Amino acid sequence: MKKFCTALVSCLLLSSCCTLFTDTKQTITFRAPNGTKIYDANNNVKVAEVTSNQTVTARLRKRREERILVAQLPGHLPTTFALEPAFNTTALWNLLFWPGFLIDFVSQKMFKWDETVIPIELEPDVDAEKYLNE
Repeated sequence: MKKFCTALVSCLLLSSCCTLFTDTKQTITFRAPNGTKIYDANNNVKVAEVTSNQTVTARLRKRREERILVAQLPGHLPTTFALEPAFNTTALWNLLFWPGFLIDFVSQKMFKWDETVIPIELEPDVDAEKYLNE
């Protein structure tokens, strides 16, 4: 019984509201022409690719700082855009147990992506069209 009580108290002390009620990833929907590939600008890893219905959904890990993404489509100029983080109001429950703020800050669950639907407009590459017409 002593071990059970110790484990229960440890779980309560090491948990926080965002850790209990939110996920480390958030679903983001991108709207762009079919064939558009979306990459993380920092490490050039593909995040998503629009294949049908001009939309794609991706689960992106939450962060404290903005995340820069690049959308690319053949015949169009690459478009750079940023996902802005916002404060997750679930973290306010940590006022009841203040060390939870530290846990949520370190786990980055204290933040969420501000926009969940991102429309992407791509500009045609005029130089590529000239080259193809020659």
